Amino acid sequence: MTSFSRNLIAAVVGMVIPAVASADPMPRSAKIPDTQKVAKIYSGKTELWTNNCGGGIYFAPNGQARAWCANSSDNLGAGTWSIDANGRMCQNLIWYYPDGRRAGASPSDRSCISHVVDAWGTVWRSWPNDPEWWPVDKNAGFVRGYKFQTEVSQTRSKLGF
Repeated sequence: MTSFSRNLIAAVVGMVIPAVASADPMPRSAKIPDTQKVAKIYSGKTELWTNNCGGGIYFAPNGQARAWCANSSDNLGAGTWSIDANGRMCQNLIWYYPDGRRAGASPSDRSCISHVVDAWGTVWRSWPNDPEWWPVDKNAGFVRGYKFQTEVSQTRSKLGF
């Protein structure tokens, strides 16, 4: 993996942690949520990334994922997402970037976000290596639809695919 790829992936992972919502330890009554409940949170929505990125990741209903960030507008992430039996939403992205006259690509990068549901039905999530749990509520940064579809299409064209 190139240092560019490592830096881009680290920056993106850092951007997905909500800046506005408050975190808590895992709720005491936490249990693994139904996979359909977790899928409904993501499917057909774009999760906006904060921290000056100006981008986000779209979770298509067919399991495809596309990511784009304005700070690195000549790069895009493409891959898949799914929910496992333990309530984890796992995304597997390859980042594409300009590399001379063709597109370079990072090795596939898989990361999983854990989810639990509390006694009141609120879904919480936690990122890898983060002991904090964040409620999935109106402050979670999701918007309906593919917000950066035009930008991803333009970037794909620039990269030659």
